[in-house]
Amino acid sequence: MSDNLLEIKDLSIEFRTYDGVVKAINHMTFSVPKGKTVGLVGETGAGKTTTALAIMGLVPNPPGVVTSGSIVFDGTDLLKIRESEMYGYRGKKIGMIFQNPMTSLNPVYTVGHQISDVIKKHQKVDKNEAWKRAGDMLEIVGIPRERLNNYPHEFSGGMKQRACIAMGLSCNPQLLIADEPTTALDVTIQAQILELMKGLKEKYKTSTIFITHALGVVAEIADYVVVVYAGSVIEKGSIREIFEHPTHPYTQGLFGCLPDIESEESEKLHVIKGSMPDPMDLPKGCKFCPRCDKAMDICREEEPEDILICGEHSVKCHLYRKEGTE
Repeated sequence: MSDNLLEIKDLSIEFRTYDGVVKAINHMTFSVPKGKTVGLVGETGAGKTTTALAIMGLVPNPPGVVTSGSIVFDGTDLLKIRESEMYGYRGKKIGMIFQNPMTSLNPVYTVGHQISDVIKKHQKVDKNEAWKRAGDMLEIVGIPRERLNNYPHEFSGGMKQRACIAMGLSCNPQLLIADEPTTALDVTIQAQILELMKGLKEKYKTSTIFITHALGVVAEIADYVVVVYAGSVIEKGSIREIFEHPTHPYTQGLFGCLPDIESEESEKLHVIKGSMPDPMDLPKGCKFCPRCDKAMDICREEEPEDILICGEHSVKCHLYRKEGTE
């Protein structure tokens, strides 16, 4: 039996529009071990949310088309099952916390109604039992069960996010996908949400994909890091391997953007020049080449292969193949 709950292999997704083909995901490969948290890191537009939607079977079609690859969850390729079968996975086995808590909840139904509805659908219990379990879930995330009858507009931003987490965990899924769940919250509430999620992970042993662009958040919650750029995984490894030895110039650039509070010198923060390439017109070789200070001729012609550094740490970069070490 594999130690991985989820294995994504060679996944490619494109959106076929009237203006042209948008290559959103390009041969993406990574896995999520059982009971562990994988941090999916990258700039806005890197393909993180599209990957999450693909796992949930929610990529809009048309215009979205999966052109290659597999998404194997607990031994089953989710891309090969019917939509009716996907209902048994979505919500029950795979939960998702969407990006904006302000718009994730339906404003015309009470919070209790929305959580209990998920429980009734997947756990086959009556209305009273579902309501009781919804109250239990709210209390687990730090909200009194008396708030079940409140509407979303009566909750603060932090409470909305807690309610979304309660809904995502209400059926005790094997995999939880958290799509930037702390982005819209202030720093204090962010810290509370991260502590809450770490506690729930320990309690329920849930595997988690935590999508974010903040390396500080990844350091707090993740066991493994997957760095995504222009729809491809360019570096991945354990949290220690990536944070102690970032190898890809893009990953190094992300760390260079962080202020060093231990440094006595007042240095300017590093800035990665340029912007993400147009997914309708991707560069021929390495997708990061136009922004890379270390680019070579081969980078403009050939896309780099996945190269193992050591342990579970791998990188897609011609520099490593040439120099041997970073």
